[in-house]
Amino acid sequence: MAKRPTQSDVAKLAGVSRATVSYVLNDRMDGRIPITEPTRQKVLEAAKTLGYEPNALARNLKSGASYTIGLLMPAVHNPHYWDILEGAEEEITEQGYHLALVTANLNPERERRCLQSLFQQRLDGLILMPTFIDMFPDEMGVLAERTSPAVFITPIEGADWVFPDIRGGAEAMMDHLLGLGHTRIGFINGAARPHLSQTREDVYREKVLAAGFALDESLMRQCSHLMENGYQEARALLSLPHPPTAIWTINDLLAIGALRAIHERGLSVPGDIALAGFDDIAFSRQVYPPLTTVHMPAYEMGKRAAEFLFKRLEDPSLEPMQEIMPMQLMIRQSTAGE
Repeated sequence: MAKRPTQSDVAKLAGVSRATVSYVLNDRMDGRIPITEPTRQKVLEAAKTLGYEPNALARNLKSGASYTIGLLMPAVHNPHYWDILEGAEEEITEQGYHLALVTANLNPERERRCLQSLFQQRLDGLILMPTFIDMFPDEMGVLAERTSPAVFITPIEGADWVFPDIRGGAEAMMDHLLGLGHTRIGFINGAARPHLSQTREDVYREKVLAAGFALDESLMRQCSHLMENGYQEARALLSLPHPPTAIWTINDLLAIGALRAIHERGLSVPGDIALAGFDDIAFSRQVYPPLTTVHMPAYEMGKRAAEFLFKRLEDPSLEPMQEIMPMQLMIRQSTAGE
């Protein structure tokens, strides 16, 4: 079966941006993007040539739809969130919609205000990456009463959501480090809230015990979520009477901070100490040595969340759509050498 032409195909043939195609084909007249008549005709001709049919959802939405999707992002400091945003935005734009973005900066009161702001806007749907949702029963009540749907990028009972297989990724990482012969593995756990990294800590403990080693609490460091915290905690680990031979951090930003601490001690990676992260942000491939990590399907998660949202808009009677997305161990020089 031939692939149905998309707005991206129309944009390529017409020589214009995808946003321009969206505005023309949805007959938007709000002036945000000035469209000349020759440009409009080029888009219409390209659509006709390709046999492009507007998405059935766009044709059937009730009059007065905003053609705007709200998205709550936890913070802007971690590129992991950028990739989720990119995937969601790609699908939202492809469907002829626009994005209303709010960022909570990993602050509970700011997240509450972000949710309230989204609820006050006329939006056709929401994609939410909450950090403190359990602290907001009133806002969750308002959300449940809204007629427009929401998709979460975290498991929420009875809701539509997508989430990565954190446990599978963590198990693969610990198996890798233990398989290299490391018996003293430092663990730097820095998250905005403890439950966000609990699965990784659980796997660390389980794998160390299963390998026949005693848990050494001095090797387990708790901190905040910033790169500087990874630097400080790695310094503490390296100052132990019996320092670790490997360090695993719960995200790549912490690992990059740890890498600085290791270099400052005049140690080599992985010759003197192995280092690994989690998420596989773009920076993890650019540091030296390139960082062993676990690939988070962040772009795919954002795109899938948007796909779920449009399916829900098209058919509100669907059963809850929920998906665990696989993660992949990425072995690079920071643990494996050349």
